[in-house]
Amino acid sequence: MTIARLFKRSVNTTLTKSRMAVYLWLFNVIFGLLIAAPFCFMIRNEASRSLMGDRLIRGIDFNFLGDLITKYSDSGALLSGGIIMPIFLFILLSLFFNGGIIGRLFAETEKPNLKDFLSDGARYYFRFFRVFIISLFVYGLVFGLLFRMIGSIFEAWTKNAVSEWPLIWAANLKFIILLLLFSIIRMFFDYVRIRLVAEDSKKTIRATFLTFGFVFKRFFKTWALYITAAAVTLSFGVIYLLGVKIIPNSGILFIVLLLWQQFYVISKMWTKILFFSGEYHLFKQVENSAV
Repeated sequence: MTIARLFKRSVNTTLTKSRMAVYLWLFNVIFGLLIAAPFCFMIRNEASRSLMGDRLIRGIDFNFLGDLITKYSDSGALLSGGIIMPIFLFILLSLFFNGGIIGRLFAETEKPNLKDFLSDGARYYFRFFRVFIISLFVYGLVFGLLFRMIGSIFEAWTKNAVSEWPLIWAANLKFIILLLLFSIIRMFFDYVRIRLVAEDSKKTIRATFLTFGFVFKRFFKTWALYITAAAVTLSFGVIYLLGVKIIPNSGILFIVLLLWQQFYVISKMWTKILFFSGEYHLFKQVENSAV
């Protein structure tokens, strides 16, 4: 099956499973409100009933925020609870939601509902957590060693540069290589998760080695499908930025801007399902042809 046909099928599947994008959006909103609440309370406590409060409504006063951060800088809760913990919790929730998405994709004939979505998230959570630990090792190996070696090559190239152009080209090429390596590793571990669900297996190390052979044999096809989904994500981002530029941030149109922002968040959730859907169909096609 060609990339175009696989992508078309993944779009159709994502459309039939679009309810999951709403679930992800709702959880994203709830999570965002829970994280933002302490900071909003802190700012309200410091700025309410004052001229600074009026200034903050019209726009962010970075001097005030700097003073606020300095005042609470000795609070461990502000650093660990307000910054580090949300990142950690977001990663854990992402693993949970990935289980829900992939589990519901394998239930082809069933319409997704919240109960089954959450059930799949819990069922595959610890398997995906082990995959996450393995992925951390791989990311560290690639970006700690391989990318450093690539950087040394560019440094040798620009060492005797007589103008800034080699430096600019080197910086841009390094950034592109960074993105490409990140996309490849992320794609690879997506297929590891899909294999675990397909085989209903808990053997994450075995699944990782088997997935390496799967991706290596058809690397350009798997990556082309991934890049196609990434292009859709990028297109949504461009459309969102154009809308933000057009919609005035004042008056009643401010509500329209808020709705536009939430539409963009839902589009990101939708494309998340699209990534997994394309990988699911490719994996299923290869497995069926091997039977």
